[in-house]
Amino acid sequence: MPVAPENRVPQPAISTCFARLQLAPRQAYKSLTLWPLVLREDASPSAAPPYEALADALDAGRLRVDEVCAHGVVSQVRVENDGDLAVLVLFGEELRGAKQNRIANASFLVGPKSTVAIDVSCVEAHRWTRRSPNDRFFASGEVVSSAMRRKIAGDVLTSRLRGRFSSDQQEVWKEVGLRLSGSGATSASQAYADYVGKRRSELQEFATAFHPIEGQAGFVAAIGDEIAGIEVVGRPEVFARCFSALSRAYAIDAVDAVLLRPRAKPARVFDAPEPFFAAVQTATGSATRSLGLGEDVRVSGGGIAAAALVAVDVVHLTAFPADTD
Repeated sequence: MPVAPENRVPQPAISTCFARLQLAPRQAYKSLTLWPLVLREDASPSAAPPYEALADALDAGRLRVDEVCAHGVVSQVRVENDGDLAVLVLFGEELRGAKQNRIANASFLVGPKSTVAIDVSCVEAHRWTRRSPNDRFFASGEVVSSAMRRKIAGDVLTSRLRGRFSSDQQEVWKEVGLRLSGSGATSASQAYADYVGKRRSELQEFATAFHPIEGQAGFVAAIGDEIAGIEVVGRPEVFARCFSALSRAYAIDAVDAVLLRPRAKPARVFDAPEPFFAAVQTATGSATRSLGLGEDVRVSGGGIAAAALVAVDVVHLTAFPADTD
């Protein structure tokens, strides 16, 4: 994820966030290992505005997500927040329903009493109709594969310089198709949801092996002997609500590691969480205005690439070994 040289500067919000965290003993099952990131005892509370998880706001009726207009636009959805708290939409979080299933192209923070059109990708290529007249989006409880998000993040880096957060939609559909065919899943609408359904039993095994712990605000993930990524949500109580979806994003890649490995070409392989953690903390990059509250921050260098939503403090950060350096 290259960044224009003139825009490369240290990102203090990320350094401040990481200084508040420490690694806890790992949890492991089969080829997936998660090292919890917990708040240090002397850590100050997040200075970001209060926010809640997307699923909680949708389930309570405080939030509505629908097409941006009657005809719909594949690359955008409208998010209406009637609540008194901001709502966090995670990068890669899946919304099912309306005319077709979508995923968020970055993390967005929708302010209270506000409406925002956010940029998304379609993960259901062969449907463009509502299943019922009033069918809106609902939270599926899934964040798409970490490997898929890693690819989308590179596309978004370029488009965000133009004020958008656009993916390569054709590549997203191609990746969903490869997942469906590789898993043997049947899907009339070519939906990522059907791929997840095919892997349901394996994912349930992983779900029983991992759990958030007190004070946890993130984790470092490894698949096999290689670090696969890091996730941080600035408020532990919100991270706890997002833990299942974020951990499943790595579990599904662990299930399909044989399918994915021939296409994974990181510039640097990390075999322990500490150097990866340090590389993310010290990388430099750029910030642009997000859609909604806060800024979208992208950093790179030292073999990593990261995307963070920052509203005074880090709201959500995800980082991966970089394909290039």
